Amino acid sequence: MSQPIDYFQIIHSYIPPDSSLYRIYLPHVSLVTAKALRLARALNLSPAQQRFIEEAAMLHDIGIVEVNPYQQGTNGNHPYIYHAPAGRALLEREGLPRHALVAERHVGVGISLEEIREQRLPLPHRDMRAESIEEKVICWADLFFSKSPQHLWREKSLSEVRKNVSRYGDRQIRVFQDWEQEFGLLSEAL
Repeated sequence: MSQPIDYFQIIHSYIPPDSSLYRIYLPHVSLVTAKALRLARALNLSPAQQRFIEEAAMLHDIGIVEVNPYQQGTNGNHPYIYHAPAGRALLEREGLPRHALVAERHVGVGISLEEIREQRLPLPHRDMRAESIEEKVICWADLFFSKSPQHLWREKSLSEVRKNVSRYGDRQIRVFQDWEQEFGLLSEAL
């Protein structure tokens, strides 16, 4: 078993603890991490899987340091959606390739290569959909929390999340319905 990573050291190297961004980032990733870990335990995932979920969930949004200001107080040069591949690049530089994939694949229920091309999204042309159970658990948990300051501490209901996801298309609805079958009842009970 590999050594646990110090995700706070990584977070602090990109987001100063006294910054306005930190006051949004830390509550958001902490809430997502707590929900993801509750679900991981309910799914009887191994201790190693749970530790990975904790680490990756705490780092999943680190790429926001590279995007245009969008309620997060960042100084980056990319549109907000680009925080996913930016997070991958940052975490790969940190020597965390598995964590990097979570950062890239966590947006919504994931973004397919076809969607990137058809919608001309400002993203690298590659598939950005969650594959592993750990990635899916983190994506699921992230759907329930906003980084918007006025909604930062509020967990969305399952019906609110379903409605939000439905705005993005049929594939997203199908993926969400699959995840709802797999995680929904467990998630609601937690």
